[in-house]
Amino acid sequence: MHMSGEQTAIKYLTREQTARLFSVITDLRDRALFATIYHHGLRVAEATLLRVKDVDLAHRRILIHRVKHGRGGERPLFKSTTRLLKAYLKVRLPTGSALFTGRQGNLTRGRIEQLFRGYAHRVGLDAFSVHCLRHSIATHLLEAGCGIEFVQDHLGHVNIQNT
Repeated sequence: MHMSGEQTAIKYLTREQTARLFSVITDLRDRALFATIYHHGLRVAEATLLRVKDVDLAHRRILIHRVKHGRGGERPLFKSTTRLLKAYLKVRLPTGSALFTGRQGNLTRGRIEQLFRGYAHRVGLDAFSVHCLRHSIATHLLEAGCGIEFVQDHLGHVNIQNT
């Protein structure tokens, strides 16, 4: 039960844990998927909303569609994410309309969560869900000296209190 005024501890991965997690993600699609989620602070639902046309590799831009009344829009792609997406798009299965697809079509929220849990389990990070990647990038940006307003914008938060 959650009492009003009570804060839940926000779970995030340290940089070392993040590196450990990504070290076991060898599948190209999954690496591109989780790098995109991490680098852009996406919610799982937001990752499922991405389409191939939302990615402009030539200009290193991605169009983010935010949920929960978040502020979406075009964002610059990290160099590493651009490389991963470029490689992934060459082998992407055309089974669905989403950017990230599998043999059965578009990857669903449940499937993304299941994939994450499998990778996290392999490196002893069972206590974490895919949503922790959103908290992790926010924490890592703050630790790197980025201002709270930058992180607010990066996560698509309209209200600074949510950051």
